[in-house]
Amino acid sequence: MDFQVVVLAGGTSKNLVPLVSKEVPKALLPVASRPVISYVLEHLEQNNLKDLIFVVEGKDAALHVGGWISGAYVDRLHVEVAAVPEDVGTAGAIRAIAHHLTAEDILVVSGDLVSDVPPGAVVASHRRHGAAVTAVFCSAPVSGALESGSGGGKDKIKKPGRYDIIGRDTTKQFLLCIATG
Repeated sequence: MDFQVVVLAGGTSKNLVPLVSKEVPKALLPVASRPVISYVLEHLEQNNLKDLIFVVEGKDAALHVGGWISGAYVDRLHVEVAAVPEDVGTAGAIRAIAHHLTAEDILVVSGDLVSDVPPGAVVASHRRHGAAVTAVFCSAPVSGALESGSGGGKDKIKKPGRYDIIGRDTTKQFLLCIATG
């Protein structure tokens, strides 16, 4: 096997209640009238990545996600849905399915990814550079609650309290550290 694709599809995120439930896990939340995972599946299918492992937190959520995928992508994709315990986190989810991972290279994709970055190009770059890990990032605007200026002053955007810190080497080619500060 050349490489494997793992899609981290989450479960019934407590942060999204009441939008999610046991019947509608995060992966099936509609975005523009389509389940959010349909964007990931479409993107992978367009890039000829058709052998996927979907990791879903909770057995009920996994059944709903698997049922939707098998109905929407019948005979188009080979998808194995693996249920992992809830609240295990990203590393715990991958550790729980480690016995399924047999390829030398593993492509891990977020289940709510909407991107135009071709995964094949990411994999090609990874191999060309002999990288141990390749990560794709995008810049995100600083956003937060808008505070109204008192006494006719300007409105200010309140900065979020936490930031993701990404450390790269001086050539900006190698990832050295990822932390939340």
